[in-house]
Order: sequence, then structure tokens, then C-alpha cells
Amino acid sequence: QARLVGSEMCIRDSVGVGQSETVVRSMVDFFLLLMLAGAGDELQGIKKGIMELADMLVITKADGDNLPNATRARADYNRALHYLAPATEGWRTQTFTCSALTGEGIPQVWEVIQRFHRQTSASGVFDARRKTQAVDWMQTMIEERLRSRFFDDPAVQAALPGVKAAVEDGSKTATRAAQELLELYNADLIQNGTEGK
Repeated sequence: QARLVGSEMCIRDSVGVGQSETVVRSMVDFFLLLMLAGAGDELQGIKKGIMELADMLVITKADGDNLPNATRARADYNRALHYLAPATEGWRTQTFTCSALTGEGIPQVWEVIQRFHRQTSASGVFDARRKTQAVDWMQTMIEERLRSRFFDDPAVQAALPGVKAAVEDGSKTATRAAQELLELYNADLIQNGTEGK
């Protein structure tokens, strides 16, 4: 995944399929999905829905004995992509092959990334995505800060074990427990003020 910054490119690598792709998609300009033919990634990628996030798929290690597998996987992925909505408005996601061993296909990958930037910049999609991402990150930071303040509150920390136990044993509903903790947090804010929180 890449974030294009002026004439430079920042690359952001995710930790693996099904773990952080949605978050990464929200912070990059171009989402590149690397796949390995014949390693079970095909089914895993489709099941996790990660293909719907990608602006480009690349089958790696397309060399030697693995070249026929990579070529078949490319065709299979391109057929699957035909039925998916594009990840980026006005852009058609396609699958390519490359080999780090031979260098085959790597220049084409870079050319596609550059073409994506030119095309989406000209259409206004590039800037629109960045604006949306900025607003989304603002909201995420607010939510994370509020969540942290809530669970770090001394009154909430003191009450939480008992409230959890009451929910677990069924003596209190989850809705009622949440309401009590929120009321406790609000009361603590009023009593102690918001300074330093």
C-alpha cells in the first residue's frame, strides 16, 4: 500500500490478510495486494473480502516452475475482479505478475501505480479520497481519545470489575451496565472537572 507524497512515495506494509487491511486502506492512496499462487491465498483473499479493497493485485514469484501457476492465478483473479465493484471510483482493478528474482513485471507494476496517480488526480478522485481520509482520521482520533479517557477514569476502573461480573452472571443487562458506567463517568467529570483529563 502506498501514500504518494509530492514526488516521493511512502510504502505501508500490513501484517497480513484479515488483520489490518481496512485500517490501511483508510490511510493510503493506492492499495496493492500481493498474492502467492498455489499457497491458499486465493481462497483466503476472497473470503476476507480484501480483494474489494485493492487497486491492483500482483502475483509474486512468477518465475521458474511457479510461472504456470502464477499465470493461471492471474487469469482466475481477473475473472473474479470482473464481478467486484471497483475499489476506487473510475479505476479498474487488474491482476499482474512479477518476479523479484528476474525483475520481470516490476516495471509494469510501477507504471500502473503512476497511471493510477495521473488518472485519479485528473478526475479529482485522488484529492477527494484524501479529504475523506482526513475527516475519517479525525473521527477515529476523537473516538480513541474518548475511549481512553473513559477506561482510564478512576471511578470507571473501580466499578468495572463488579459491573462485568453482574453482566456475566445475568443479574444486569449489558445495556443497563453500559448506562451505569457512562453515568458514573459523567458524574465523575462533573465532580472533578475536566482539567487534566
